[in-house]
Amino acid sequence: MCLLAGLPLSALAQTDQDIDLLRQTVVDAFDQAEIGAGYAAIVDFAVSRDISSATFYPDADEGVIDPKLKSTKVPFRFFLGSNDAGRRPFVQGHLAYQTLDNGFDVLPDEFIKSTWTTYGASFAGGIELPFGEHFKLLPVASVGYGRIENSAKFYGPISESLLEPALSELVFNWDANTVVYGATLGADYRRDVGGFDVEILGSLTHHRIESTSASNEFTSIRGHVTAFDFEVNTVHATPWKAGRYPLAIVGLFGGTRILGPDDDAVGFDRFWEVGVGLEADVSAKGWKVSSLRLGMKALFGPDVSGWGLIIGYGF
Repeated sequence: MCLLAGLPLSALAQTDQDIDLLRQTVVDAFDQAEIGAGYAAIVDFAVSRDISSATFYPDADEGVIDPKLKSTKVPFRFFLGSNDAGRRPFVQGHLAYQTLDNGFDVLPDEFIKSTWTTYGASFAGGIELPFGEHFKLLPVASVGYGRIENSAKFYGPISESLLEPALSELVFNWDANTVVYGATLGADYRRDVGGFDVEILGSLTHHRIESTSASNEFTSIRGHVTAFDFEVNTVHATPWKAGRYPLAIVGLFGGTRILGPDDDAVGFDRFWEVGVGLEADVSAKGWKVSSLRLGMKALFGPDVSGWGLIIGYGF
């Protein structure tokens, strides 16, 4: 909404000429690359294979009311070969659903409430390259589909008569289909340290996003983003059981850093996560899944706070 800061909105007569003037001003200032980077940035906030649901509360810029980002991720990975095969190819998928809610103060008693919704799926292929007993590299290439929709409501006479016709299908109230593709270099280090199973995961990912269709020419999206993620998990066995299944305490610490010229396109460029959970050993049931994990995590950073739910599994 900084595009409106220099316009004397209260003095405008809300004629067709005023609407056209405001619309053209926004078009001239519209940065598709930054908008695209913002959507690409929320494609993947985690290197973990755990299912997660997280809520982020970015710090509000001037004129922005109660921003909130909710993100749900369902990743899965299948290896093609046995654990003793050395190099192992694998395929993985990723389902994602996010909403970003914002409010915008325009003038006294004039404001806009907006929701961006994104959902989609990606498919990737890669290979696991072991280096010694504990360390592995995982190069991956991926491609996916995404759907982006915005809906907004305008409150106040000026917002309804001037801003809604000027900004609808331009900044607000539009939709687009996108393709997202990129590459990732992942790292996986695991070993037993003093009675703790320690897992260290990391990845450097670059994604590009391009719209394949949009509700109009102005909302065609393009952009790219690079992100570095890491996560440390520690699993410590306990004497507790859930029924006949042994329980372990899981500790989690991780971080994400978004890189590039549009690194703060979603309102923040980095965050940390700290969490705890319980893991049940269900290997006695003979399933392909040997363990189930449930936990909570806190999210925090220079410009953001939040919390998340963790649902994990191991093979």
